[in-house]
Amino acid sequence: MKVKSFFALAAISVALVSCGTKEAPVSEQLVGQWTGNDAITVSILDSTGTPVPQTMEAPMELTYNADSSLVANLMINDSTTVVLEAKATVADALVNFQGTMTCAQVLQVTGDIVLQGKDTLVINYTGVNTEAGITHEGKALVVRKAVENVEAAPVQ
Repeated sequence: MKVKSFFALAAISVALVSCGTKEAPVSEQLVGQWTGNDAITVSILDSTGTPVPQTMEAPMELTYNADSSLVANLMINDSTTVVLEAKATVADALVNFQGTMTCAQVLQVTGDIVLQGKDTLVINYTGVNTEAGITHEGKALVVRKAVENVEAAPVQ
């Protein structure tokens, strides 16, 4: 009788623990639209092969899709937008991505995303075009865009 009581108590305990709130997987938490700023360093090799770094900060708009693809637009100035397109690989809390960045030339990009809280991401990446001698390094801090409640207009 004692063994049956023990197993019954154990089953009830497991059931109660599993009823608690569960956090969604990181891959689901990333889905959505994000906005923030990107601190960028672009290094271009001069005619002597010496890197000439330029630093800037640019607004970033990021969309992370349910299929783990992401698209980020960096607004360098009024007429220049750089587009980063990548596919993420999620393993537990570790999120890495690979893709391309299109500016004057196409750069191959690798990077990672760190979820800080439910509404903040830190994105680190490096884009390289060896033939053109360009390296683009960025560290962005973005927050989730608020979802606006839009009520439908009444039908007349």
